[in-house]
Amino acid sequence: MLQYSWLIPMPVLAGLLLTLLFGNKLGLKSAFVGICGTVASFCLAAACAPEIFGGGRYELSFIWFDDISFGFLLDNLSLILLLLVSFLATLILLYAYGYMEHEQGLLRFFAEVQLFVFAMLSVLLANNLLQAFIFWEIMGLCSYLLIGFWFIKPSAAAAAKKAFLVTRVGDVIMLIGIILLFDMFGSFDYQVMIDAVVAGNFDGMWLTVAMFCIFGGVIGKSAQFPLHVWLPDAMEGPTPVSALIHAATMVKAGIYLCARLFPLLAAAPAATDFMIVIGTVTALGTALMALVNCDFKRILAFSTLSQLGFMVVALGSLNYVAAVLHLLNHAFFKALLFMGAGSAIHCAGSNDIYQMGGLLKYQKVTGLTILAATVSIAGIPPFAGFWSKDEILLAAYHASPVAFWLLAFTSMLTAFYMFRLFFVAFTGPKLGDYHGHESPLPMILPLAVLSVFALGSGALTKPVSMLLTGEMHTPDTHLPMIVSVCAVALGVGASAAVYFFRVIDPAKIAAAFSPVHKLLLNRYYIDRLYEKISALVAVGLANLGDCGDRYAVDGVVNLVARANVKLADFCRWFDYHVVDGLVRGFCFVVSGCGVYLRRYALGNMQSYLALVLVGVVALLLAAMGGVMFL
Repeated sequence: MLQYSWLIPMPVLAGLLLTLLFGNKLGLKSAFVGICGTVASFCLAAACAPEIFGGGRYELSFIWFDDISFGFLLDNLSLILLLLVSFLATLILLYAYGYMEHEQGLLRFFAEVQLFVFAMLSVLLANNLLQAFIFWEIMGLCSYLLIGFWFIKPSAAAAAKKAFLVTRVGDVIMLIGIILLFDMFGSFDYQVMIDAVVAGNFDGMWLTVAMFCIFGGVIGKSAQFPLHVWLPDAMEGPTPVSALIHAATMVKAGIYLCARLFPLLAAAPAATDFMIVIGTVTALGTALMALVNCDFKRILAFSTLSQLGFMVVALGSLNYVAAVLHLLNHAFFKALLFMGAGSAIHCAGSNDIYQMGGLLKYQKVTGLTILAATVSIAGIPPFAGFWSKDEILLAAYHASPVAFWLLAFTSMLTAFYMFRLFFVAFTGPKLGDYHGHESPLPMILPLAVLSVFALGSGALTKPVSMLLTGEMHTPDTHLPMIVSVCAVALGVGASAAVYFFRVIDPAKIAAAFSPVHKLLLNRYYIDRLYEKISALVAVGLANLGDCGDRYAVDGVVNLVARANVKLADFCRWFDYHVVDGLVRGFCFVVSGCGVYLRRYALGNMQSYLALVLVGVVALLLAAMGGVMFL
């Protein structure tokens, strides 16, 4: 079966082609074409599982051009994520069937979603950096198209452009890193680079520079500080797109790439230290922003940023297994949260959680499934998020005590703002003017399925650890776990006191810390700073272009124009005095000859005969003179 593993993304591609051909006729039913494709991809991946998880590894490679290869790699890491992505994509497409029922542009939507999934599967299956980068860029294009799906909305169009431009910054830096690695190892192939690093055949300084550049691409795609600004605005897209970006594709690609290149990262300690700093800043900074936000989907977006920061810290702490475990758990509960958010918004008609309230009375399935995801992401034991977050905190504890304590504080904040979200939107009195109702079956069925995984995927901790490392890690201390549990309990208790029991008025807290509250609402003014910098750069470049246009381009044009005028004047003079002069001189000569000859062309026969006679006599004399001379 492994020899056919390269076909895993192909059913999704086939579904894309069928959607493009018949999507106008199928309409909303195009979702089922996509579902068939993702289910087929999942089945193909599952068919490879016994051999791969049994210790097998399959790689297919052939020469593309020159010495650059194109190929496919299937091992434990790639197969785990192939199963995850195809499974989640199936549920998201089923959810989209219910969510997009009354929307226009369904052909465009389902075609772009399938292309998105195909690109992610291809990134996971690629055996070299260049091939992965190609599909990495296709994902960037799809994110632009899907975030701006409602392009007639100025905010959606602006968010799409922002996502595209910001992620391009990281992608350019990443491309530089790929080129540096190719220059060092003479190949884009993962295994060639890893083998060289294991053997010690590398330049430490240049490897560090290259890994900084590779991580630059991860900062862009996985939305880490300071390129995190695009992800909250990406919520302008339809909710299935948000679930796809946050749970199954896009932001998880950066974490996967770091896990794939983990031996190279481990050989560049400066890069891993930098990752710990960036991950910690992102995790804490975005969690603080989630505390004050009122938009349901944006709170979840800030949560994604924070959880991705946890994963980056795990990678920087040289524990990529913890990062992959959290990636898996986060995929389940974040897909559930976003699809639950769509269901809640579908009911309330607003994204503002303070326009909801009491939704649990009307949406019991949605409310309970979101509660399941909330207890998991908060890290409450024994649910899924607890196990992977505990592994990350343990890794941070050994790598950087400062990062550990900041992440523990972030865990408390996570529990606080996630339960704040649940308490405000689903409990208490009805706050908005809405007619409550549960979402249709295609929307709530994926929620029910995902709630099982959101609660129980922690059971995958030991199997995944064994698959990725061949051994089960035993913690040498339980302090991180104790700190984590205490932090979560404190966060949940504080959230319940403020938003459920209403012991404390949150408005008074916001007023007491008004400057901080304003700072967090405005996202530390980073977006405005980027706008100012962009404006300054744009104005500066415009002024530079204006000077270049005036003094360089226009100068050359004016110089050429003056030269042309002088040349034209010379040509006019030459034409008048030389060319026309010759013509006039010739005419004068011809005219003079004509006047002179006219004297002898009088039409008198006697004159003509006299002239002939004179000529004959002259000829005879000349002839006689010649004879006498002889």
